[in-house]
Amino acid sequence: MSPITSPSTILVTGGTGYVGAWVITTLLARGHTVKAAVRSAEKGASLKSHLLKHINEEGGKKDSDDIALDIVVIADIVKDGAFDEAILGVDAVVHVASPAPNPSSMDPQETIQPAVGGTLGVLNSALRSSYKLKRIVITSSVATVWTPGPGARTFSEADWNTNLVSELEKLGSKTHPHIVCAASKVLAEKAALEFYNTHKSEVQWDISIINPPLIFGPAIQTPKSASDLPTTLKLWWDSVVEFSSKPGPLSTPNGWVDVRDIAEAHVRAMETEAAGGERIIVAEGTFFLNEWLDLANKAGAEFYPARAFSKGTAETTKDELAPDIYYNTAKEKRILGIKYRTKEETTRDTLRWAAERNL
Repeated sequence: MSPITSPSTILVTGGTGYVGAWVITTLLARGHTVKAAVRSAEKGASLKSHLLKHINEEGGKKDSDDIALDIVVIADIVKDGAFDEAILGVDAVVHVASPAPNPSSMDPQETIQPAVGGTLGVLNSALRSSYKLKRIVITSSVATVWTPGPGARTFSEADWNTNLVSELEKLGSKTHPHIVCAASKVLAEKAALEFYNTHKSEVQWDISIINPPLIFGPAIQTPKSASDLPTTLKLWWDSVVEFSSKPGPLSTPNGWVDVRDIAEAHVRAMETEAAGGERIIVAEGTFFLNEWLDLANKAGAEFYPARAFSKGTAETTKDELAPDIYYNTAKEKRILGIKYRTKEETTRDTLRWAAERNL
């Protein structure tokens, strides 16, 4: 499959989300024209406003007419033919949209149906409607490769998590929302691969799947308060900035990546011929909570001088004895070659971003 070169026209789903907004920012910086699929015109207007503000903060001098961004309203992404019109004339699709778990819902299908149905909706529209499409990049997760177990473990693209769907089938409406969300990633990715393998002889495009771990770093959008931060960024904020002595969600070592690097990975997967047909783990490495706490102490003195940042406790030190989770990123290095931001860079940039927005 020939690579995508600039300028091209790219459809991005989930553009109002944490990752999607950075994907759009990266594409625009490359000189591409972006069609952003959003749920409502109001969300589209807000996205464009935040993107413009970010571009000008970075030294650009643009108004809304200078941004090569078209807003496409798709209120229901699982509706048959939802993407038929939006996909016409595009060179590539970056499908980021996926539902967040709803803690108040007892029905796992409220998460699974849009995750699987939205992905298959994009692929069906591509099968029916596109004449120049070359690649579809799909956001998945390392939840599809990681399986809990004792001892230090390293996971690669050859692995599949088989536990999540089994647990979902067993527990039904009693399944924890985080398990439901992770299971939806497994089901959506497998559905995408099955669809592509069934129809690849009929199409001129291919797919590439990006599997990130926990994603941290500054957001394009400005939240009203820290409680409105994107899901994984809020996990970082609650564990590192609003730290309590009790073990938090990041107290177990896990993989991570900066949101700007994962956006870059999506764009490179779109541009790079060798990424076609591949699932690619994109991770900077493994973290321990105390690393984040130490770095926040150093950077916090500059950006939040009146605030006391925790240095951790004996409880948080236990995480350094917990089983390590590692991801084999040899494929990413070979195909995409991302130069990752460090934990220190991500911490400083996040605290600077938050302080500037009075969070």
